[in-house]
Amino acid sequence: MRHLAIAGAGLRRFGDALDRQPAEAHAEGPSRRDWVEQASLGLLATYAMGSKGLAAAPDAPDWVHGLRILNAEAYNPPFYPLYRYDPERAVKIAVELNANAFRYPAASYYAYFPTKTRYPIHPDLAAADPMRATVDLCHKAGVKAIAYIPINHPFMQIESKNPDFPNWVKRDSSGVPMTTAHYGFGRFYEGCLNSPLRQQIFDLVREVLTKYDFDVLYFDGPYQGMDNARMFCHCRYCRAAYRSARGKEIPRQDNSSSFEQTLEYTLWMRDEVVIATLRDVREMIRRTRDVPVLYNDTGLVGKQQWRGRAFPVVDGFMFEAAETPQQKLFNLQLGKSTGKTIWTYLGHHTQYNREHMKDQSVRGWYSYPIDGDELLLDGAIAVAAGAGMVYWSLSRLWPVRDTPLHSSSGRYVRQIFDFAGQHETMYRAARSAPRAGVLVGTQSIDWYSGETFVPAAYSNCFHGAYGLLKDTGHEAEPFLDFTLTSQILSKYALVWVPNAPCLSDAQCEHLTRFVEAGGTLIATHLTSVADEFGRRREQLGLSRLLGVRFKTAEPIERPDLYLRIPGQPQLIPQDPQIMPFETMDGVTVLAETWDAARERNLGPAIVARSHGKGRVLYIGSSLEAVYLETRLTPLREYFAGLLEPILGQSRRYRILGDHPGLMAHFRAAPNALYLHLLADAGGRVHKAHARETFLPISDLKVGIRMPPGRRAAEIRLLRAGVAPGFKVRQDWVELTVPRVLIHEAIEVRLA
Repeated sequence: MRHLAIAGAGLRRFGDALDRQPAEAHAEGPSRRDWVEQASLGLLATYAMGSKGLAAAPDAPDWVHGLRILNAEAYNPPFYPLYRYDPERAVKIAVELNANAFRYPAASYYAYFPTKTRYPIHPDLAAADPMRATVDLCHKAGVKAIAYIPINHPFMQIESKNPDFPNWVKRDSSGVPMTTAHYGFGRFYEGCLNSPLRQQIFDLVREVLTKYDFDVLYFDGPYQGMDNARMFCHCRYCRAAYRSARGKEIPRQDNSSSFEQTLEYTLWMRDEVVIATLRDVREMIRRTRDVPVLYNDTGLVGKQQWRGRAFPVVDGFMFEAAETPQQKLFNLQLGKSTGKTIWTYLGHHTQYNREHMKDQSVRGWYSYPIDGDELLLDGAIAVAAGAGMVYWSLSRLWPVRDTPLHSSSGRYVRQIFDFAGQHETMYRAARSAPRAGVLVGTQSIDWYSGETFVPAAYSNCFHGAYGLLKDTGHEAEPFLDFTLTSQILSKYALVWVPNAPCLSDAQCEHLTRFVEAGGTLIATHLTSVADEFGRRREQLGLSRLLGVRFKTAEPIERPDLYLRIPGQPQLIPQDPQIMPFETMDGVTVLAETWDAARERNLGPAIVARSHGKGRVLYIGSSLEAVYLETRLTPLREYFAGLLEPILGQSRRYRILGDHPGLMAHFRAAPNALYLHLLADAGGRVHKAHARETFLPISDLKVGIRMPPGRRAAEIRLLRAGVAPGFKVRQDWVELTVPRVLIHEAIEVRLA
């Protein structure tokens, strides 16, 4: 625990130091051993603070979890470029949609209230205070008021003559200001959190908190750049702060900087500047007027996102969007695995695919109800996951005359919000019940750089593992690698580690103890080939546990490879990228790699061994990624056979037959069970963010297992509003769902 205390104290010291003039550089910085220890353990300390310590965030009030929010986005009309916002009309739209919360932008490119800070106020605002009017109208209508507050989101227009801006900007090593695009309305200077802008942000937050009766504060940030987020800032404030903290100059991100120098600076900026800023804001709120605090953590699984790991210091966070319905459910479950309140956007969030656009910041149409039937599936996934919903955005419905219900988007939002409001038990009491955990390799995303490693496709590994578990009828939960502890692992009967090259020694030890205690581990491909910062090991960190040794430093790639199962004539497509390995004593070979073109056996492909009370399976390729990319039936059937002996006895539901596009999600409350059936079935659209249509799935035969000592008192189909007949067979209830169009939810009330 000594190292946790050191890292936590470092965060507190730096938070205090930012409020003072930067000190002169120390004559001698910390030793390399000191900073490596802090780098390795500082993130664990930040995560630990989410459950205890000064920065711990208490449980959010129950009502925060299931909010139905209309978002007034201010980076576009009716706030920007021209100010045309009307508080009365906005709150009226929220009420007509059955929203129970409204998000007002305290600031975006401009402030939208009469701030006393140096943040620029929209020139059309004059002496009006639309923020106060909006908050008052919300509370009069019984609607919660949420403040949107950016923390260093780019806002400084490069054409501006504002004398403060040059002092606040992020600069490269030559002193040139860094700029970014955003929503197609021009370019903006990126700001620096070590500059005096930080104090202006704190002052603005304090104004919003103390002068307005908001129920929740939502922060977009902290940012340390947008287009140039991964570029180090060399402004005079950053140089002075880093000299004070480490006694060193900022690395130049070229051949003159070593990996250790880059790593040290990266972890300092992440933990002691960006995360510390959000922590200090949260502590100020707690001391002043304690309200729930959430922030935008869409970068949680993005490469080296400065704020990605800040969630322990707040009450919750938002995943904005995803590319597919299953990815959205994955994201929301990943968020839920942290124990925090999770929100998500509904709608296309300013996007269309804009493939032919030269300027990708020009995102199409903000003032048009662009969403089609896919909005209903978006909402159904949020309902199934138990996430708060934020419709993007007021701007879409602003041009619709008389009532937002005159547009299909408005009617769909009302339908989603009505259903969620009628069934709040699913939010307040129901929880997911996973028996399998899927490790999400954020450390590998941040740091791994193998010769055959394709960063853009790496997420296929953990998405594929999750998809295989869902498609074989097993409840799974993704969880973050840096949160991995024995306590986290104890939730699961099976842990799948899909191609996670970067694992620390401590994480390898936790996985070993999990297996020794009786758990089952599936590890694939390059898992544990490097430490948590991507530094290659001579052999796998889990080599002894898995019972394998690599024969080559990098995977090999060949066409026409297959899995050959001993005693079975059928070949199954193998990943064309494999890691040749040899086995140790006590290992059973379950499958070999067969090179059909050369008619050669390339050695073991899938092996198993017992360890302690548990069992380990190692797969020397990323078959889960292949499954995501192909959805090959033989792969699914093979994995179904592997998983059934491990998870079959804890299966909570079963669906007979093969139904492409159907995704089930199970949740349990103390006195009720819920099985959500999500049907992404219909015309295939091969362009992202294009409008979609859906077809029903008919006559689904479903079984739901009853908890020990309980029986089904009543079953209802919540979308259809009917009570279907059902049969009891041992500890299962069996029923037929006549029709699923996008979404149906089965509620089993228990006696």
